[in-house]
Amino acid sequence: MTLAFSGLKIIDFTQVMAGPYASQLLAMLGADVIKIETPGQGDQLRDMLKAEETEQYGMSPAFMSTNVGKRSITLDLKHPMSREIIERLLRDADAMMENFKAGSIERLGFGYQDVKKINPNIVYCSLTGYGQQGPMRGAGAYDGAIQAASGMMSINGHAATGPTRTGFQSVDVPTAITGAFAISSALYRKLATGEGQYLDVSMLDTAITVMQGQFAHYMMSGVASGLNGNNSPVGLPTQNVFPTADGYIQITALTEPIAAKVLRLIGCQAVLDDPATADNEGRQQHHDAVWQKMADALKTDSTAIWCEKLGAEGIPVAEIRDIPSVLQDPQLQHRAVIHSVAAPGGGSEKHRLVGAAFVADRDGPKTDRPAPLLGEHNAEVLAELGYGPAEIDVMHADGVFGS
Repeated sequence: MTLAFSGLKIIDFTQVMAGPYASQLLAMLGADVIKIETPGQGDQLRDMLKAEETEQYGMSPAFMSTNVGKRSITLDLKHPMSREIIERLLRDADAMMENFKAGSIERLGFGYQDVKKINPNIVYCSLTGYGQQGPMRGAGAYDGAIQAASGMMSINGHAATGPTRTGFQSVDVPTAITGAFAISSALYRKLATGEGQYLDVSMLDTAITVMQGQFAHYMMSGVASGLNGNNSPVGLPTQNVFPTADGYIQITALTEPIAAKVLRLIGCQAVLDDPATADNEGRQQHHDAVWQKMADALKTDSTAIWCEKLGAEGIPVAEIRDIPSVLQDPQLQHRAVIHSVAAPGGGSEKHRLVGAAFVADRDGPKTDRPAPLLGEHNAEVLAELGYGPAEIDVMHADGVFGS
C-alpha cells in the first residue's frame, strides 16, 4: 500500500480544531505527523467537550476525532534543550504547521525565516484567525468569534430570535480542509520546483469562501442576505422545511415542473389553479400563504410516508434527523466516513469516529494509529533523532518534557 503522503514528515504545533484536523487529514493519507504539545496540559482540546467514557485516556472525544494517526511529544518550548530537539525535527521535515497568534512563534525563534535557516525548502503553514497582516493580525480567534466577525451569524437564524451561531464548527472544519489543501498543493509544487513555500491560512478568509455565493450576490447587486430562517435563498415556498404528522422534512423544489409535481402530490392543486400562485414568480410574491397551505397538507401524514411518496417521484426530500438517527442509516454501511479506531494507549477497545469524507479505489485514507496520549512518543521520537536513553533520562530530569 502506497498512501499519497507516505514518507512525509510534518511537525505540528497546532492545537484545538482547525490545525489538528488539517494535520489529521494528512496523517490519514500516510504522513508522519509529530504533534508538539505543552507539558502537563497539552492541546487545549484534550480538556474541551469532555465525556466520562474517554476520561481514562486524558482526552475528549473531540480530541480523539481530530488527532488520529499522530505521534505526540511534550516540550517546554522555553527550555534551551527544546530548541535543539525542534531543530533536529525540522532538518528533514517536509512541512511545519503552527496556529499561534501572529507574531508569537517568531518570539519563540521558530518563525518562517528562522525555520528556513534550518530547512530552506520546508513547507510552512500558519493557521490563524485573521492572517499574518492587517490590524487584526494578532487577535485571538475561535470558531464562534469568526462566525460573528465574518457575517456568518447575520445570515443564520430567524428574525424573531436574531443572529444564531451554528451548532457545529462551521469555520474550524473548512479552515482545516483549506489548510490541508494548501499544504498538499505546496508539497506538489515542491516536487516540480524543489522549493518550499510559506502558507498563510486565515479562518476569516475561509469563512468568507464558505459564503462565497452570498458575498458575490451583495458585491454585484448591493443587496445583503439577512436572517431568513429555513426559507429558500431564492424566496420559493416550495423549497423549505415543513412539519409532518410526526416530525419535519425538507423539500427542494426549485423548477416549475418539480414545484408543480410537489403541489399536486401533497394535495395543493388549488395553489396551481389560482392564477396568482400558478407559477414560481407568483408563489414568491405570496410566499407565506403558499407555505402555510403546504404545511397544512403535509401535517396530515407521517415523515416516512411523505419521503416515500415524494422520493418515488424524484423530488429532493429528506427527513430532518438527529445524529443518532443518522448513525443508523444503512447508507453509511456503504461508505467509510464512520470508522473504528483502536483505543488510545494500546487498549483492546474500539471506538467509532468520523473519518475521511471520500473513498478511494485503492490506497485511500486509513487510521492504523489512535489519537496519542500526552507525550506518548517522547522516547520513540527522540531515539529516532539520535538521542540515547541516558540523554533522554537527563532531559526528563531537567524538565525538558515538563516537571
